[in-house]
Amino acid sequence: MFIRTGLILFLFLITCNTLLKAQDEKVVNDITYKFSVTLPGGWEMKDMKETSDKDAISYSFESKDKKMTIMLLAFKLNSIKNIDDFIYNLEKDISLNIPGKDGDYNSEDYGKYDMKNAHYKDNKFDETIYYFRTKMQDAPNNYVYMLRFITELKDINSDREAEIKKIAGTFKSTLE
Repeated sequence: MFIRTGLILFLFLITCNTLLKAQDEKVVNDITYKFSVTLPGGWEMKDMKETSDKDAISYSFESKDKKMTIMLLAFKLNSIKNIDDFIYNLEKDISLNIPGKDGDYNSEDYGKYDMKNAHYKDNKFDETIYYFRTKMQDAPNNYVYMLRFITELKDINSDREAEIKKIAGTFKSTLE
């Protein structure tokens, strides 16, 4: 009887803990720019700006310990954008100040959208950037996204890298 009660109490505590952790998460679901991404508890939105033409939006988030920043850019387009052209334009955009690429691109195809990501670094920052683009032929609009993780070199470690992968893994285009 005691073991059974203990097991039930243990399962109850695990369920409560899981629910509390899920409540800590911040889901960013942008219905206008057709994406969602989930941030772990403790992340705070610092800024959000949309262009006056309503064709681009920028989000900025900061980790609880203030040692990592996320920049998320989304652009609404009238056609399907070549992902390599998109990447080239952003990498060359001087206002973004993206460091030099360190290694090759990785890519994934999710059917309705695809992704490329790369690692960038210079003498001060370590960055991982994910580029996404939708590719829906019959949609009135398609979208491109940049999900950029910025960390100072002194603050990058395996836990940060795991958090980057976890957050990036939650990014989804919601274009139907």
